[in-house]
Amino acid sequence: MGLIPESVIDEVLTRADIESVVGRYVQLKRSGSNLWGLCPFHSEKTPSFSVHPGKSIYHCFGCGKGGNAINFIMEIEHLSYPEAIRHLAGIYGVDIPETGYSGESIQKEEKNRVKDILKEAAKFYYKSFNDPQIGVPAREYAAKRGLSKQTLDNFGIGYSPMARSALYDLLKQKGYKDEELLKSGIFAVSPKNNKPYDLFRGRLMFPIFDTFGTIIAFGGRALGDEKPKYINSPDSLVYNKQNHLYAMNFARKEQSKQLIVVEGYMDAIAMHAAGFRNTVAALGTSFTDSQLKLCSRFAEEVVFFFDADNAGQKAALRAVKMMMEYLRKLTGINIRIRIAKVPDGKDPDEYIRTNGADKFKEVVKNALYVEDYLLERAKNDNTDPETGILDRGRYQEDICLYGSWMNDDIKRSRMAGIAAPLLGASPDAVISQMQKYSMIEDKKQQLATSRALERERREDMSRRNSAQDFETDPDMPEPPPEQNEETSPDEQPAFKKVNDTATKEEIDLFAYALSLGTALAKSEKIEKTDIIRPDDFSGDTLRELVRIFLNIYDGKNEKIFARMNDYFTRLTINGLPAESVMLKAVENADRSANVLIKTDMYLMLLFKVRSSVLSREEERLMDMRASAGPEEKKKIDQAIRKLIEYKDSLRKRIGEL
Repeated sequence: MGLIPESVIDEVLTRADIESVVGRYVQLKRSGSNLWGLCPFHSEKTPSFSVHPGKSIYHCFGCGKGGNAINFIMEIEHLSYPEAIRHLAGIYGVDIPETGYSGESIQKEEKNRVKDILKEAAKFYYKSFNDPQIGVPAREYAAKRGLSKQTLDNFGIGYSPMARSALYDLLKQKGYKDEELLKSGIFAVSPKNNKPYDLFRGRLMFPIFDTFGTIIAFGGRALGDEKPKYINSPDSLVYNKQNHLYAMNFARKEQSKQLIVVEGYMDAIAMHAAGFRNTVAALGTSFTDSQLKLCSRFAEEVVFFFDADNAGQKAALRAVKMMMEYLRKLTGINIRIRIAKVPDGKDPDEYIRTNGADKFKEVVKNALYVEDYLLERAKNDNTDPETGILDRGRYQEDICLYGSWMNDDIKRSRMAGIAAPLLGASPDAVISQMQKYSMIEDKKQQLATSRALERERREDMSRRNSAQDFETDPDMPEPPPEQNEETSPDEQPAFKKVNDTATKEEIDLFAYALSLGTALAKSEKIEKTDIIRPDDFSGDTLRELVRIFLNIYDGKNEKIFARMNDYFTRLTINGLPAESVMLKAVENADRSANVLIKTDMYLMLLFKVRSSVLSREEERLMDMRASAGPEEKKKIDQAIRKLIEYKDSLRKRIGEL
């Protein structure tokens, strides 16, 4: 976790109670000891999203997402783990001290410096725009585009003077270094003298905000016919254009179930000014799956406006294909997608200025659902404009391809039914061809996904294996190294398979330890040697989880399950998500409110599990003894006697419970 102390994380989880954190985004109703609501991560009509105040976690039984308050903020606000902690710390008044200079703290400091630079730049551009002499060209352009003073101020519109280094000189005077300025993305390096200069010059400036309203980048529009028309900030320490949408910081506040997506800054601004404040804009790139996921956080429907020119219509098809593939891959996202078309090939800004906001409402209302848009595109693109004759061959290819993108059988069937008469074929034949196209695409996607999962699995296994530190008895004979029967020792694979198996008793034992919480250290019946340890468990997953548990547990932490949930989400037990397995087991353990009964159950399970471990070890030693020499047999016999004595003591303690 870098420089954020564990005690601070505990304090954040203690103050940021899960009910209030989730309650900011989800309307919850109590049922028994838990709270229920509609999941914010996937579309549903019946609540399957559960909040457990006692454990300080949430879990959706529909899409499977779950975790503690930090995980929730990470997921819903697209933040990293440290960022989510700092976000909650700010809300709930927890101070986060900086205790040193690790790589993470250095990057955090760099990001803060970049944000400060961008904030200073925004002030400079705004001041330049309003300067009586310097800002004249920008103000004249804004007036020509019908931008009011209120709109200009609301979006922080500015102007970058023509001077080559006006902003650079100002920031240097404020103490910023060249390397910091270059990391901001608003400066470039001259090949002649290797010195930085202002990237934006003589342009109308649009600050780009993240969803919280922090400036992370800029877009600059030429005031004349010079090319390129727009220059946008490159990706930087604080900005990745694929993960953001222009004006989302304003649109999210509308809490509308619909988002309108346009291509340009000016379109978005004009629509906000006309009352369509649920509008966002892509940021100089093709619409991405990350941006679609961002939309799904705040709306149930997205209406897209693409430019009417050839480039805009090609972009529309690429975006539709991407979104259909993404939605088919992630069934947890259920968002309606519609494509709008502005009459006469105008852009939204121009149409609103010419026809007014009420007329534009009709344009939005008449937006086509994806399947209708694709039907129209397939027909129009393959019909000769002069003769009106449809090219059946090309139409068949297009409509079958478009139909294969649909993950809804009803929509696909409807498309086939409309296309069939134009092709002189039956709807079943068209559907069959669509399904063939779909199978080809599915195989491509499955191959890409399996490769990605294999890379992730290998990386995860590598991390786990490098972190393993199994506890062993120094007097116990070492087992022989495992080898693959088909390969020599020198040919062994780089990664060993992670064993996630666990018996029911092992799962229940760990669940009771979690359920006991602070009582695990306070009970007079539980001795120090009765605390679970990694080598009580047979599988790698539970060993790792117990090792983490012992590192976190101090006998005082009331949020132990919430802290452990971070690790549950990364692992599996018996092939199932560890989070679901342990949540179910802990809920079962929690049914007993009597701490004494719960303690007895814990000890009973502990002694049984340890007896099983001892029996397995006894069998292993007996196998080793069969081929051991005289001296080695003496050591093994001594070890076996120790095991038998320990097993007898466990049986005795079980009888005392």
